[in-house]
Amino acid sequence: MSLPDIRAALGAELSATPEYYDFKVLHAERDGSLWRVTLEPGYVFAEGQRPGAASAQALLDDSLDGAAAWWGAPAKGGAGVLAVVAEDDQLVLQNASSPPPPAGNLIRLYPTRFLNAVADAWGDTPWAEQAMACLPDLSAPQPLRHSAPLTGEPFRWLRPAQRAALALSGFSSGFLWGPPGTGKTTTLGVLLAEYLERHPHARVLLLSTTNHAVDLATLAVDKALQKGRREPLRTTVQRLGTRFDAAAYEGREHLLPTQDRDLIARLARAEASRPASRDAHALKAWADRVASLRDELRASSLKVLQRCRLASMTTTRAAFTLKTLRELSPDGEPPFDLLVFDEASQVSLAHALVLMPLGKARLFAGDPQQLGSVQRSEDRLARRWLGRSAFAEMPRGGPAVALLDEQSRMAPPIGELVSQLFYDGALRVADDARASAAWQAKRARTLGDIGADIHVHVHRVKADGGWVAAERGPVRRESAEAITELLAQALASGEWQPNELIVLTPFRAQRALIRQRLRARGLPESLRVSTVHRAQGSEAPVVLFDPADGSQPFLRDEAAQRLLNVALSRAQAKLVLFVSAADAAGPLLAPLMQRLRLAGDTRAATPLLALARQPGFPANALGQRVSAGRHDGEVVRVSPDGQQFWMVNARTGAEQLIDTAFWRQRAKDGG
Repeated sequence: MSLPDIRAALGAELSATPEYYDFKVLHAERDGSLWRVTLEPGYVFAEGQRPGAASAQALLDDSLDGAAAWWGAPAKGGAGVLAVVAEDDQLVLQNASSPPPPAGNLIRLYPTRFLNAVADAWGDTPWAEQAMACLPDLSAPQPLRHSAPLTGEPFRWLRPAQRAALALSGFSSGFLWGPPGTGKTTTLGVLLAEYLERHPHARVLLLSTTNHAVDLATLAVDKALQKGRREPLRTTVQRLGTRFDAAAYEGREHLLPTQDRDLIARLARAEASRPASRDAHALKAWADRVASLRDELRASSLKVLQRCRLASMTTTRAAFTLKTLRELSPDGEPPFDLLVFDEASQVSLAHALVLMPLGKARLFAGDPQQLGSVQRSEDRLARRWLGRSAFAEMPRGGPAVALLDEQSRMAPPIGELVSQLFYDGALRVADDARASAAWQAKRARTLGDIGADIHVHVHRVKADGGWVAAERGPVRRESAEAITELLAQALASGEWQPNELIVLTPFRAQRALIRQRLRARGLPESLRVSTVHRAQGSEAPVVLFDPADGSQPFLRDEAAQRLLNVALSRAQAKLVLFVSAADAAGPLLAPLMQRLRLAGDTRAATPLLALARQPGFPANALGQRVSAGRHDGEVVRVSPDGQQFWMVNARTGAEQLIDTAFWRQRAKDGG
């Protein structure tokens, strides 16, 4: 664990992250001052990788909005990507210096490489050495001297685990572990509101991974200050950056770095009027109008940073503006008393560490059982420093770790499924939710033929999905059609609104296919169809999950289980799974399907000890529902020599290996 190791890890990751992608042009046409470039499906060349390699299959989506485009023939030129119309394999280009290439030629896209800022920070040796010195504190946090305890006195509605979490501010590194639906963001808001009150001279830097997450966390602090009747402190909280959701700050404009409230209102109205990507001219005018309004905001950010007590921004912005943040403390001391990482499980260890010297104490809020940071390189060091978060260094227990264990999002059967599969049964429905008739009623609604009392439903499909080059990824048309039909029926019934339904899939190609089917059916564009990665942090009464192709290598590792956790735990009332035979047998869904199967198994469990006393053991246990100590399940396999057998655990759906000799000896000894 050395500085050269981290630099090597960053180098490996940057090498594995193509600096550019070449796409083949199928057609290019002028559209006023813009250009529409249609790309040949299935063709992409990623820098440093051979054409056709799976890792080179860059999929077009809105992550490429704002990328730089370049071409070398027939005449050199460049442009900015105004929008990507993924369903049509189309780019909308603005400010082109020459006509884009015609059919058969290549166009190159340069996406933004955010990791460069992190690598530059680690290249500053004195600062990097300070960052490395912070590493041991993650696994061995220390109590802070003279830290005023937070009681949460004004917030009597806090659940026990939420109240206990307030003590995290008293440690050099604290971990707020918030599984889905447990109120992690609310808890964080209360903690920071209390911290500002109890530490009147302290300064806080609040970071999160996306602009949306920063907005949610900042608003949570302001709401807690308001509910705690701490009005003077509300103006000391400032949301920096210009990529915020202006509409979310209606009535809370004091959080934004401007005194011009009319400017915020105009920005909110402009953002809300974004036209469809296909209307290129309207989109161009809209983008120019929003950019102009944001430029007016940008100028005041630095002065605000110098005077506010709590500043919030994205982790990416913090890396890009690290020099400015360091200069807030000219004496070399950390400029902030408390540095907070929200959604910290998505921040790589290398990224978090290089920012940690900014704070005298650090707090990490998130869930290590949900999606982590994106890492491309297979390099060992890259996996160590970029594929893991600060939660990987978290102590196994102790007062510096707080697990929120009550959730009020998911109906009990969904919550129990998530709890047993991903949290060792520690997550439960909150007492106040169970006692609420209104809460229960919102989770007891009919969806088509799925009754109000059915919360987890498996829709069987005959076809297995597969990779389709023309679609640039795995797709399955049967499940796309089934989803479209179910959504159409739900909306036609009048019992469901588009914002209550969300479709999730691991693959962008399947997302594009489903969107095409919905559009062809004339269903509202407001229906949400998202990849699971984009859905973390969201929720909806109904979640339709389509794995598309459960046999893909992408869905076979530990990260895939975290992806599944995110997909299942978005649902409040109904979870509908579209599953083929191959999906059910694959590593992603097999435990879930086994657990659902055994949950419907009404057979009484035979004690394994009783079977072990019989001469035919363990063959006599095959196919039986058995109990073994505190475990319960079904014996599904016996080794050829009879020395071992496997039981599917009814609680987790996972297979457990059991030693035959151990149980024979217990039976011999009398149990």
